[in-house]
Amino acid sequence: MEIVSVAKAQTLDQSFLATAVNEAANIKKLKPVMQLTAEYVELAKPGESFVGVYAGLTSINVADKDTGELKEIEAARFITPDKKMILNAGWVLVNELKKIGIPLGAPLQVTYTGKKENTKIYSIALLG
Repeated sequence: MEIVSVAKAQTLDQSFLATAVNEAANIKKLKPVMQLTAEYVELAKPGESFVGVYAGLTSINVADKDTGELKEIEAARFITPDKKMILNAGWVLVNELKKIGIPLGAPLQVTYTGKKENTKIYSIALLG
């Protein structure tokens, strides 16, 4: 799966601009604390897993492998222990997260358990 773009529209209002100007004045004193550019993580072998803090769902555009046509799909976001944002758009994973109603900030382990026909099956465990 090739991710072509992740898009969210943002507007700049007067209140934001006033705050941003103040923040920009001190920006050289700040250090990076987390990588926000999302990386797609594809679990390929049964038993592979990752851990992360659930950071909600987003929309991504993917190119169809056969036609090259772009389509928008939902993907789950996670913040990993090494302070990276990762994505996975597995249909079963995204739908399980929605069905369970996982709250933002929940620490999870996601494991690829195998395939059922052409569909990847995932196990989601709450960490604590």
